[in-house]
Amino acid sequence: MDFHGIIPPVVTLFDETGNIDIALNRSYIDQLISRSIDGILLMGSSGEFSSLTTEERKLYVREMIKHINGRVPVMVGVGHTALKEVLELTSYAEEHGANGILVVNPYYWKLTDEQLYQHFSSVANHTNLQVFIYNIPLLTGQNLSIELIKKLAEDHSNIAGIKETVSDFGHLRQVLAEVKKVRSDFKVFSAFDEHLLPAQMIGAAGSINGSAVFAPEISVHLYESYHKGDLAEAQKNHQVISKLMDVYNYGPTFFTAMKEAVHQRWFDVAAGHRAPCDVYPADLSDKVAALLKNIDMKEGVQK
Repeated sequence: MDFHGIIPPVVTLFDETGNIDIALNRSYIDQLISRSIDGILLMGSSGEFSSLTTEERKLYVREMIKHINGRVPVMVGVGHTALKEVLELTSYAEEHGANGILVVNPYYWKLTDEQLYQHFSSVANHTNLQVFIYNIPLLTGQNLSIELIKKLAEDHSNIAGIKETVSDFGHLRQVLAEVKKVRSDFKVFSAFDEHLLPAQMIGAAGSINGSAVFAPEISVHLYESYHKGDLAEAQKNHQVISKLMDVYNYGPTFFTAMKEAVHQRWFDVAAGHRAPCDVYPADLSDKVAALLKNIDMKEGVQK
């Protein structure tokens, strides 16, 4: 299945004790798919993979892929600091029907380009799935070089693209320009919401952006409007998305606010959290409610 368009990096919903709520996650996935998204990313940064054990990650991935049942393409985040764990998670995702994987560079230590090349190559050689590189220097402490990305794309046909979670739009533009010289089919996905429209204008394949986890129709409408040539409507949605960027500043972990927004829109139960992320600003709920009302996402707002 082809990856393109709007692919929400879904949050993982917990019950009040901090355990994965499988039934609630199924309902959440249905809400997103009903709003015409083009794919789903499980276990990305917003999915809080760093808070889960390997067995929990496997349980969640298995149950969500089964529930999605081919309705949209599924990408699975397999990030870990240990290569053996990455390979194990990759095999598991492939066995259970994922269409692609998202691989972040090992965080904690700063690695050389040669070390990073070996890491991503090991994963690509281990699987038949589409492999997407995940560049998120905000959390890894290291920006992947354009030369590294270009070499990986040139040497591995199943390295299908990259998710660029970078504040420097110029880096995204350079990756698009340089890697296309060696791989015309290489796909670049923007991540920061306000990059969605400008990235489309220079040839990005789509967006894996945070606000799509709780307001997917805005991103979908922007993407579709742009590709229909309705630039006025695309601009209107871009302005709404720019307002949604406030959600990243409501707490130290942005997925906490996004999870709150998911619950306020669609569910009548309080959002569950796992330590240490069960500690967050007291006004988080009020800020999220105000944001949803300001953009007319009112159907399930509890405030």
